[in-house]
Amino acid sequence: MRRLLATAMWPYAKLAGALRPGLRILMYHRVADGQGYDQLTVSPARFERQMRHLAAHAHVVSLADGLAALRAGRLRRPLVAVTFDDGYLDNLTHAAPILARHGIPATIFVTTRFCDQTLSHPRYGQATQRLHLNWDEVAQLAAMPGITIGSHTVSHPYLPTLDEAQAQHEIAESRRQIEVHLGKPADYFCYPSGDLGARERRLVQQAGYAAAVSVAPGANHAGVDVLQLKRTEMTDRDDAFDLALKLAGAFDPMHRLLHARRQRRFAQRHAKPSSPMPIEP
Repeated sequence: MRRLLATAMWPYAKLAGALRPGLRILMYHRVADGQGYDQLTVSPARFERQMRHLAAHAHVVSLADGLAALRAGRLRRPLVAVTFDDGYLDNLTHAAPILARHGIPATIFVTTRFCDQTLSHPRYGQATQRLHLNWDEVAQLAAMPGITIGSHTVSHPYLPTLDEAQAQHEIAESRRQIEVHLGKPADYFCYPSGDLGARERRLVQQAGYAAAVSVAPGANHAGVDVLQLKRTEMTDRDDAFDLALKLAGAFDPMHRLLHARRQRRFAQRHAKPSSPMPIEP
């Protein structure tokens, strides 16, 4: 049903994109073969086809170049940037060779305790094989042409649930650690699960990041708040036609509704109980 609705929206979305080009940031996590469907995992075969389509039909740029074009207000055609969250080992073993083969740059956001191998993403429980990049592998990726390393906090928490000092530590300390290990600036930040409020945005700005990405859907246009950039999630179910629909923005209206529902559920799940009314004597 969603694909049918997006197909109906496609002509209007393409026209809107032509009249007002933007930077669409694609969000990936893992590139690996697995058992069953995992929303965060794209198979190497599917990823290869998606990157081939991007190389042939889209103008793919690094996140830095896309942001420079936005700031200059000189977008004459839609731009696409590729990002990965969490820092999985398969970003090096499976994704990087495919990216290199098609000449596609990417930004990989790493969680520093994942790189230390002292913590792993709870989604996958006790994995039988190592899940995340170590620091030597992060450095190997950072040395590859077109690959940029960004920060995804120290331990991948839900930032809005932390107190100020904890949130500040997660945001600033992760940048410091990446810069110590790589010897180069970590200019870009990714909010874990895309969750942020005014405080998180302020702390990211204070930590000195040039830009930060969320999971709010859509394309980014001139004048966008670069500390809460929008992204488009990619999955293993996205064939060439789905990718074309996503690049055009045909899924954006539905994705905005789903994102708003997710935010409401998150707020309800983490809401603090209200204080009881005092009983008058």
